Amino acid sequence: MPKSQQRQATVAPAPTPRRPRPGMEYRARSDEAWYPARVLVQDGWLRVMFENFLEDADEWYDPVADLASPGDVDALRARFRRESPALHDARCGDLRPGDRLCLACDIYGDADELKYYDAVLETVEKAAHGTVDGVERCACRFTVRWTEGPRRGCWDKVGVEVVCCVQESPIQDPVLTEFLDDVRNRFGEDQEATAASQEAAPTPAGSRRVLFSLKTASERLARRS
Repeated sequence: MPKSQQRQATVAPAPTPRRPRPGMEYRARSDEAWYPARVLVQDGWLRVMFENFLEDADEWYDPVADLASPGDVDALRARFRRESPALHDARCGDLRPGDRLCLACDIYGDADELKYYDAVLETVEKAAHGTVDGVERCACRFTVRWTEGPRRGCWDKVGVEVVCCVQESPIQDPVLTEFLDDVRNRFGEDQEATAASQEAAPTPAGSRRVLFSLKTASERLARRS
């Protein structure tokens, strides 16, 4: 997916030599838009680093305060996915109504300030492709319904230049997977420890009296019968 523009932090210069793209994207808490990102576990926290942005744009997750339940872990996992590649001009015929797309959203009327949000493809208006400098150019128009972002619920007609294709297969990032699995396993260990402590706890005196009374009543009924 092409990188989004104009996050709150200053954009960092492209590194030299250029690193491989991270291969996954993350839906930021700050604006709920999708960005290429990498992750790192630092001092026990999960650090999300946005591609081509300075470190003051990073987002951090405390495994205790931010991930207080299994639901929190699942919600964080859902913020990551495989990077959405741009739709190639020659592959527009592969799209079908209902496909999930990630689109560049010009929310401020400024092409230099694009953010990427998800949408669903409704229809394709096919058109003959042209050629520019020997390269095929798609002229089709795609009617989409936004499912995220400031235009959520709205319908738009867009061109191939803003379309990226959401990958349904899960991401394969060992750092992220290990961190989330470790946090989730912690809840199972906490439940086992709680159950063990309850079993080991002495029975209160009142409970012992109730159990004794029930046992005595049962014995009396047995003798009468």
